[in-house]
Amino acid sequence: MYLEPFHHSIDSQTAFAKLSGDFNPIHLDPIFARRTIFGKVVTHGIHNLLCGLEIFLKTQFFYIKRIAVTFKNPVFLNETVNVVICETSQSTYAFKLICNKINTAEIQLHGDPNLLPIPYCSISTVNFTRLPQNRELHDIKKAQGSIELAGNEKGIQDAFPLSTAALGIDGVARLLGITRLVGMQCPGLNSLFSNFSLSFSQKRSHDPTKYKVIKIDERISLITMSIIGGGIKGTLNAFFRPPIVIQQKINDVKQFVKDKPFKKKRALIIGGSRGLGEISAKIIAVGGGSIIITYLTGEEDAKKVAKEIIDNGNTCKILQMDVSKPQKPIESIIKENWQPTHLLYFATPHITSRPSDYKQKELNNVYSAALEKIVRIFASSSSNRLKLFYPSSIYVKNPTVNLVEYASAKIKGEKTAKKLEQELPNLDVIIERLPPLATDQSVSLLNVDLAAPLETMVRILTKKL
Repeated sequence: MYLEPFHHSIDSQTAFAKLSGDFNPIHLDPIFARRTIFGKVVTHGIHNLLCGLEIFLKTQFFYIKRIAVTFKNPVFLNETVNVVICETSQSTYAFKLICNKINTAEIQLHGDPNLLPIPYCSISTVNFTRLPQNRELHDIKKAQGSIELAGNEKGIQDAFPLSTAALGIDGVARLLGITRLVGMQCPGLNSLFSNFSLSFSQKRSHDPTKYKVIKIDERISLITMSIIGGGIKGTLNAFFRPPIVIQQKINDVKQFVKDKPFKKKRALIIGGSRGLGEISAKIIAVGGGSIIITYLTGEEDAKKVAKEIIDNGNTCKILQMDVSKPQKPIESIIKENWQPTHLLYFATPHITSRPSDYKQKELNNVYSAALEKIVRIFASSSSNRLKLFYPSSIYVKNPTVNLVEYASAKIKGEKTAKKLEQELPNLDVIIERLPPLATDQSVSLLNVDLAAPLETMVRILTKKL
């Protein structure tokens, strides 16, 4: 049975961060989140749990003795989340959180409607730190510590009144404490909450919640912690999320680019603020080329890349461009009498394994429809020869299950590029099926080493451009 839905805005996320003390930027900062494994702001799992619990408890109230939760898929901003009742018995209750037909969380509750109201402890008011710890996986192996019972009593009561009645206000504060633990302390910055199981005693105290890492599965970067203190006891699991991939600096690039292979070449690099576009911009600039890199939302990243190139004595400009609406940005280039000799097309939406009704359409729009718009605008503005570099993927031949839509879109993009070459007499097309390389798009929870793209891209660009 479906109950009333809920959703989160950036404002509600910010309010929850202030209430819980979990200010991890993956939950609050779209620019930071775009470079993480999910590519977007991810709502707090505990926020989703408590919102779902508020809705569920309206249908049947009881005092909660145990909670077991598994977070199965991320929820993004402004997505509608439905609470779906799964089963109930005399003492066991369960519901799921469904978003876009995807199971995002499973919650199992044990409780009793006939228990006496839970005695609770008052909560200390503190100023939470807003800077998460940036730890390495090997630093966490023997980590232990404690989370103070703290928070805004009135804020918790107002936000989650039924949960407060069912768990005690200190019980809700303990749940807020474990999101603060995962997101800010252990693992900290590079974290992803997986699941937890907690029992709540009738006997409560002000004691802090103590945690201790008891196991790490390095194959999948999964951390298991024991939790105890003040009336709760249990375990939680969290992934050490892959850190943002930092591309090599221009001094490293200079070691691989010999002479000036790109002298007198003008390269417009679509999507040059990070990843393969960033490293390609550095390679061409060091090789003597003139560069313009475009970005959609990562202006600060684009500025950093440009500054690094300029500080090395090379030329680079940045340009904001939505590839679905490229006319005005391209016109601004042409007005400056800057006509590219080379167009490198690294534009891409986030490549995700999460099922989505819109994923195939979004990929096709970027890899095919937008590509065609951009090329035709340049072709109509000049009779000069243009060389298009279209990066494809080895996955188009043998895609993994979670990359079928991506592979299909890349094949469609290859066909679009070839069609344009046939129709436009001054267009040359280079299609390169690249292996997996270390970028924001290729990171995984699996502990897999991927090659830095520098040497591969130097070899390809020097040979093909």
